[in-house]
Amino acid sequence: MASFRRIMQIYSRYVACLSLIHVDAECGCRRPRSTFPVWRASQKDSIMAEIRFASRAASIGKRPPPIVALDAIKLGGGNAFPDLLPDVSAEAADVATLFRTEALQYGPLYGLPELRQEIVRFLTEDGVTANVDNILILNGAKQALDLLLRTLVDKGDAVVVSRPTYLSALSIIRNHEASIIEIDSDEGGMKVDELEAKLRRLRAEGGKLPKLLFEVPDFHNPTGITLSEERRRTLVRLAEEFDFFILEDDPYRRLRFSGEAVAPIKSFDTNGRVIGAGTFSKILAPGIRVGWANGDPAIIGRMAALKSEGGCCPLTQRIVLDLLRSGRIAHHIAELTPVMKRHRDAMTDAFRLHLPEARFRAPDGGYFLWVELPDGVDANAVTLEAERDGVIVFPGQLSFASAPPVNFIRLAFSYCGPDQIERGVRKLCAVVRRQQTDVSAQPGQAEALSLAGRHYD
Repeated sequence: MASFRRIMQIYSRYVACLSLIHVDAECGCRRPRSTFPVWRASQKDSIMAEIRFASRAASIGKRPPPIVALDAIKLGGGNAFPDLLPDVSAEAADVATLFRTEALQYGPLYGLPELRQEIVRFLTEDGVTANVDNILILNGAKQALDLLLRTLVDKGDAVVVSRPTYLSALSIIRNHEASIIEIDSDEGGMKVDELEAKLRRLRAEGGKLPKLLFEVPDFHNPTGITLSEERRRTLVRLAEEFDFFILEDDPYRRLRFSGEAVAPIKSFDTNGRVIGAGTFSKILAPGIRVGWANGDPAIIGRMAALKSEGGCCPLTQRIVLDLLRSGRIAHHIAELTPVMKRHRDAMTDAFRLHLPEARFRAPDGGYFLWVELPDGVDANAVTLEAERDGVIVFPGQLSFASAPPVNFIRLAFSYCGPDQIERGVRKLCAVVRRQQTDVSAQPGQAEALSLAGRHYD
């Protein structure tokens, strides 16, 4: 990093002791009644250019994302449907009255014991056996990945992900300077036979075996695919044989529209190889930052010790506890699921009408539709042009750690209602049609940096 002395040398060129000079001839800084200049952007940039950012920060977006129009049709991020956000004012008032001191102080490191016990019951409904010692309350499932990487993975260690995978997981893994092993997916989820072949080859060649595997098994983000039971069992077997751990990130599990539920990966684990991660963000409200990790106490204890935020908010923990005990969360999920199905149907119907050559597999639940655009269409260019037309989508290239295909997009049907979804898909398909007729377009050549800084989840 640039030394403090060097920064001050640059800065001192623009500082004078006179307070009434309006414009300095050297730097052109306006100083109304102040000895401190109002710097121009170019001067700030000159100092920023001197700073050697950490490798994990050097390549990410340098500028804030553009402001999205308030009337934009938001099909990019997995946000909650505003019309069904729960009214928690009564629970919040009760907590603030009955548990005022506890709720406004720092909370227990592991989370409120009563909430941890309630989550044990919650998991039992899915066939997962746990006790309070297995549960760590977190600010969301992404924190589980961050803490588990801190606990298990050193710089240069390998982490396995499906190809494609959750964008934020890629970012977190890269931040820990781990290497990434991508395993292809098909209609049954991650290709575990490909994973097994890769692991056996690494071991035979004396290569470094992975420490961790990350997977979203139910209604995968971004593909919407559900991992088959056979493959879940195989993952547990491979974890035991090749000595790695599995993080099962399962935020969408209870949002099933059709088909039979598949038992969690954690339910097949008998030796502590699987750490489950859950959240109330998708089944309740994303602003209620309460999630959990479920694992062997030896791992959970180390994850807790590595937390740096002083514990999760006791106020929101108490609210979630009340909602669980009263049955309101179960009722909310029952109300939300058919609405999400109608949203999904509106989106798939719109694609069939406006772009029948688009290829997709309608998910049996969750939030997302993964769409393969016609050959030769650049999803980055489509994303940027659609944004100018007031439609926000997610470019699929961001979900690949390497050599991304250029013609995939992910759309969220969670936030907008059916009418907006139909209108948004219609406008998006018009953008695709325009690009198909633009013979000068070069797939993959869209301005990638223009996508930096946007928030997709």
